[in-house]
Amino acid sequence: MWTLMLLGTAAFWIVVVLVIRAMLPGSGPGRVPMPDPLDVLKERLARGDIGPEEYEQRRRLITGGH
Repeated sequence: MWTLMLLGTAAFWIVVVLVIRAMLPGSGPGRVPMPDPLDVLKERLARGDIGPEEYEQRRRLITGGH
């Protein structure tokens, strides 16, 4: 009998934790993916936030020199 009560209590708290985690922002299927760093860098170059030299330097850092 004690084993059944222990299992029931553990199952209850597992369900509670899973429900809370599902309701937290940034979790689940609606989560917004992180943008690709190279795409962000290209956008900054296109907007004029950085120059071509800085773009190349940062691109090399991101890609590991390739």
